[in-house]
Amino acid sequence: MAIRTITFVSRLKPGAAQQLIHELPAEFPGEALGEIDGIKKVTVCQGNGLFVVIAEYKGDFEEIFRAYVESPAINAFHAKMAKFLEDRPRSRHPADLPLAGDVFYWDGGALETATD
Repeated sequence: MAIRTITFVSRLKPGAAQQLIHELPAEFPGEALGEIDGIKKVTVCQGNGLFVVIAEYKGDFEEIFRAYVESPAINAFHAKMAKFLEDRPRSRHPADLPLAGDVFYWDGGALETATD
């Protein structure tokens, strides 16, 4: 089974970028994420008013997502980070969230289809 990628994109509130950069490291739920089987890596990006999280995972996305949204520590993190986002995610269903998953990848050779 291949490592897959999912991306979350949201808009930052005006002026929130610096405070987010200051608070996120102290609030980041690394221990809780580490307890979820299948999450391999999380990258947080911000710029031009955007907040982007790129997560790499291996396994069944639905199971991993369910464990993610059921984690009290992760929910507490989301509540704290909501003050920085214009369009705070409110759903617990992936189809209702601003998520994009990998479809293709290029490894320096051919363009390949991203599959499990």
